[in-house]
Amino acid sequence: MRPQLVIFDCDGVLVDTEAVANDCMANVFCEIGFATTGPECRRLFQGKTIEDVCREVANLTGQPYDPSLSGIVHEKVEEVLAKGVEPVPGVIELVHDIARNSIPYCVASSGSVQKMQLTLGSVGLLPLMQDRLFSAQDVARGKPHPDVFVAAASAMNIHCRDAVIIEDSVSGVVAGVASGARVLGYAGDPVTDAAELANAGAEVFHHMSDVNTLIGNLGRTG
Repeated sequence: MRPQLVIFDCDGVLVDTEAVANDCMANVFCEIGFATTGPECRRLFQGKTIEDVCREVANLTGQPYDPSLSGIVHEKVEEVLAKGVEPVPGVIELVHDIARNSIPYCVASSGSVQKMQLTLGSVGLLPLMQDRLFSAQDVARGKPHPDVFVAAASAMNIHCRDAVIIEDSVSGVVAGVASGARVLGYAGDPVTDAAELANAGAEVFHHMSDVNTLIGNLGRTG
């Protein structure tokens, strides 16, 4: 059962950023005439790159896509996240268990490397992840396409079919399944639709401690 590689999504899997980031994003979109809320942004756009989200907003409003909007959203979101975030419950212990069992791991996120460094640094995970960060902004297509997972696995010298991906969004699950990996869908957040994750192809779990058994009875750190 043990994978040769564990690939973590970042937001919502390693760090609890989804609510605050989507509230911030909604505020920016309201200012340009797209009336929305944080929960609605999360429902529509979770797991996608900010660039792809801004393109979708342009389509929804009938406005031409303005590339500068993504820069504004990036800046505003990072300002909010710089105030500090919390780790997803149980994930720090899980990362340590995986490392202790000598299973390679990395992060593949729709967010920028800079954003990952900011949030992972805030919760103390950056020293364990520093050289293992892969962003969908550095590949041709973001999630729900598999490009970032394929690139991450290749960089770690592992084929996706031998990897396990941990995701919390439907677009991320779709991308993971398309890569050929086994996908675990985290539904520990009360607003997450577990059925949607399952329908997208994930093995759904609700507590990070569940992963310990799902990938091969790693045991617990002392």
